Amino acid sequence: MDTPAPDPPAEPADAGEPACLLHLVCDACGCLDPARDTPTCPRCGTPFPTGPGPSS
Repeated sequence: MDTPAPDPPAEPADAGEPACLLHLVCDACGCLDPARDTPTCPRCGTPFPTGPGPSS
């Protein structure tokens, strides 16, 4: 007799939306640059469309 799998834990109601990191990904090579403190991709050198991100 198989036992049913337990339900996954419930997400907290106040968790909010997940963070989107897509604006930190280089369109040319797919490198994720979380700092985004340079005007070009650290891996391939492609210029970012808007330059460095906000410093806030």
